[in-house]
Amino acid sequence: MLRTDRTPIRTLFLSHLHLGFRHPRPEQILDCLQRYRPEQLYVLGDFIDGWCLGRGWHWSEACSRVVTSIADLAASGTRVRLVAGNHDDFLRSPLLQMLMQRSGFCELADEFLHHAADGRRFLVLHGDQFDPWEKTTRLTSGSIGLLYDLLLRANSTWGKLTQCVLQGENSLVCRVKRRLRALGSHLSHFRTQVSRHARCRGFHGVICGHIHQPELLQLEGLVWCNTGDWIENCTAVVEYHCGSLELVRMDELRQGEPGGQVNASKNRSDLPLGRQIEVNLPVCGGKSTQNSCEIVQELCAN
Repeated sequence: MLRTDRTPIRTLFLSHLHLGFRHPRPEQILDCLQRYRPEQLYVLGDFIDGWCLGRGWHWSEACSRVVTSIADLAASGTRVRLVAGNHDDFLRSPLLQMLMQRSGFCELADEFLHHAADGRRFLVLHGDQFDPWEKTTRLTSGSIGLLYDLLLRANSTWGKLTQCVLQGENSLVCRVKRRLRALGSHLSHFRTQVSRHARCRGFHGVICGHIHQPELLQLEGLVWCNTGDWIENCTAVVEYHCGSLELVRMDELRQGEPGGQVNASKNRSDLPLGRQIEVNLPVCGGKSTQNSCEIVQELCAN
């Protein structure tokens, strides 16, 4: 049952819920869905982790409540749009897409065009089509998935033994990522390919997932937004009614930190591409030296 005191917003973007995986965080997802009342909800792929069907399915009561909450949003008038990802690529079946459309639960596609409130056009997609690692052999892809699962298990075991929960940028997975040069090059290549594709098609920005790397940046005049994930980072992107975007971390909001806003330039010295956004995008109407809509116009003008 959705709360009645939720914050009204224009759009909520989520990705990588990975329901059915051993390490999702459905309670944090539920907290996010209970905090906001969006007019539109995008789930940018990996909603259901189909890869786990053959090697261990972990479906909890909280996972069912996540699905129920999204259904409640759709029933209350929220426009729900679901993008297929590499972990739920079975959703790319034309027949299934047609059935989902007719059910009225959500719209289902490989990508969407999102018109922001300020007139900007965003390409919304998962992004696995631009990942060269996804084009390798099934053995290579499976090995990467197995390594990721082992790192998550080690992180969980460490937390239980030491009573010190490592999450977000402090998690074992993120620490390993920062030390792998090959992965850094891979992420840069991914940003370049997706942003180039969006720029060539005339979009003002791109909102995607896939790489589990929450970001809100300016890449050579294009707004680059990655929604992150609900395994390591518990992040989402919010669009307010004036068109401004904010990257929020639910762990920070749950801890009561002021605003819970993420400075997109914080600890991002490892990003070689583009110009980073040096400002937080505040809630419309909040106390700030600049109105958030003015910030958006300034960024688009640069």
